Amino acid sequence: MICSCLSGGGRYQASMCQGRPLYAETTSTWQASDGATVPFCRWLPPHGMRSKGIVIAVPGLDEACVEWARLGRHLSKQGYEVFSSDLRGQGRDLAHPQRGNYHRWQRWVQDVNEFAARQKKGRNLPVAYVGQSLGSVLALAAASSAPAGNAPAALVLQSPALVLPYPPWYARPLVAVAQIATLNLARVTGPAALKLGRNVVMSNTADEMLWEMSPDRLCKGFSYRYLSACFDAGHHVRNLPARHSAPVLVQYGRSDKLFDLAQRSPQEFLDTFHSSDKELWPHPDPKANHDLLNDRLMRDVTLKKTSAWLDQHMVTVR
Repeated sequence: MICSCLSGGGRYQASMCQGRPLYAETTSTWQASDGATVPFCRWLPPHGMRSKGIVIAVPGLDEACVEWARLGRHLSKQGYEVFSSDLRGQGRDLAHPQRGNYHRWQRWVQDVNEFAARQKKGRNLPVAYVGQSLGSVLALAAASSAPAGNAPAALVLQSPALVLPYPPWYARPLVAVAQIATLNLARVTGPAALKLGRNVVMSNTADEMLWEMSPDRLCKGFSYRYLSACFDAGHHVRNLPARHSAPVLVQYGRSDKLFDLAQRSPQEFLDTFHSSDKELWPHPDPKANHDLLNDRLMRDVTLKKTSAWLDQHMVTVR
């Protein structure tokens, strides 16, 4: 079980997962241009090690920034500065009323670019965006809308959730009614809904009870307007790859059930990118599922592939 907490000293206390420390990263908050205060995590290289570049990790649906700990620890030891900001409406978002009910996906995208610019602070370092699931959708949207001079030099999309089924025209009135009523099935049905979601996107070797029990996921359910914002974001980015020319790596599990809903295969999705430097990487284990970094049998290979690819592409763009 995951049980990290935020202490007054500004650090997540080390949590234990099967007897091993899981989280021990430095945390803080940053202020967005609209005045909102947003929590974030950072993992920095050892003292004296020269920075190779900056990695901005974008959480997926119902994820907290702290859940990038494995990637953060792995990359920081190799010289990367890794930062991850919570998405508004989930994680440890300080604005209680909007937890599970946030609906401005454009602001999620703007936050990614603002947060990245703050971490770069004018330094001549390459920046990469890494997204997981919904985070891949937001990372792609942010990369395509980043101001000149601040666009990421590389993009890693893990299990991109472009398969989110956008409601057909005849169902949208029902969605609108549900949004007005802010009906929240997950809160009504309790952990069962989250367990169903976990079974869809995780294999049975994923960290147990991650979705249901982690206090870093303070929102235990989502309104329809929140989920509709996710659908809108996925629908918006479907044509954005044609505008993206930076190197891109798409990672996915061959047993990812979400791809059963996809209108495009992973290869068809990759083919839409304008970039001449693009790679599709299916996890070598045929049992690999959606959440590659939380699966204890799949994560090490995923981490090694991600760091090796960044080493190659962050060097070439300097």
